[in-house]
Amino acid sequence: MITSPYKTNYDGKPRKIGIEIEFSGLTLQEIAEIIVSEIGGNVHFNGKYECSIQDSSLSNYGDFKIELDASLLRDGKIGKYLNQVGIENPKYMDSIEDFLSKTASEVVPMEIVTPPIPLSEINKIENIREALRKHAAKDTHSSVLNAFGLHLNPEVPSKDASDIRDFLRSFIIMYEWLKDKLKVDTSRRLTPYIDPFPKKYAKLILNNDYNPDMSTLIDDYLSHNPTRNRPLDMLPFFTWMDEDRVLSVVDDGLTSSRPTFHYRLPNCEIANPEWSITKEWNHWVVVERIAHSKEKLHKLSDEYLNWVEKPAETFIRKIGHSLSDMFNNE
Repeated sequence: MITSPYKTNYDGKPRKIGIEIEFSGLTLQEIAEIIVSEIGGNVHFNGKYECSIQDSSLSNYGDFKIELDASLLRDGKIGKYLNQVGIENPKYMDSIEDFLSKTASEVVPMEIVTPPIPLSEINKIENIREALRKHAAKDTHSSVLNAFGLHLNPEVPSKDASDIRDFLRSFIIMYEWLKDKLKVDTSRRLTPYIDPFPKKYAKLILNNDYNPDMSTLIDDYLSHNPTRNRPLDMLPFFTWMDEDRVLSVVDDGLTSSRPTFHYRLPNCEIANPEWSITKEWNHWVVVERIAHSKEKLHKLSDEYLNWVEKPAETFIRKIGHSLSDMFNNE
């Protein structure tokens, strides 16, 4: 695992990371049994499409959640819809829900959501990942319809506006390099979930005279990015910092408040024995290293602004050696 220069979180404590894994091919019960076989615990079902794993070997950090990642299939929404259109037979509703859940499972992912765990515990999540692979879990590449992803939620190392600005700067600079390095699947590129940051916002934030306080940083972000659909979604963190400010612009009921970056660019390649969560973490650490190296960040920001109206691949070739050095330098 490549080491980040940021060892502690905003509160001076060792950083933790939450992990979200999207895949298909296994039932809720099967996934729960696999997780319990690796870390112990008890399964608690919260309906047909969601359960939690409690009292596991990682329970000091919270519960694991497993859910069918489709809001229509949770919280009785299908039943409510059928009631609205005049269908009231419970048995009919059950058959509709069962049919849709089985059909959806081919294109709508099951999702494992871990609690925030220390980076030193990622090996336990890797063991779960490997067990899922051995049980034939399907990933991004299993179907042209599978826009499945891996989301990493590392705790922010600081609440200072200039530090958060520099993470955003680093990620914007790195976006095309990461997309190329990760070979982001076509199915995911065609969805709105990982739309790149607009060029206008890149020009604003990469200007070396841009030194906002947190309120201005949030306002500018919301002005250009009033959406969850970014490869680095900052809404969870900004909501945690100033909930009223964010919800006055984006109030879709989907953003959870938490002191983390929400990095959602990587594919889920769980069926590939060579793939790992650690490898994806290593790519993210390049963003952290550039954000930490102020001189390099300043230089790359200037170079990016000089090239922003030209093809991104040209910029990648121009700075690729520098980025690769930082990625490989332990």
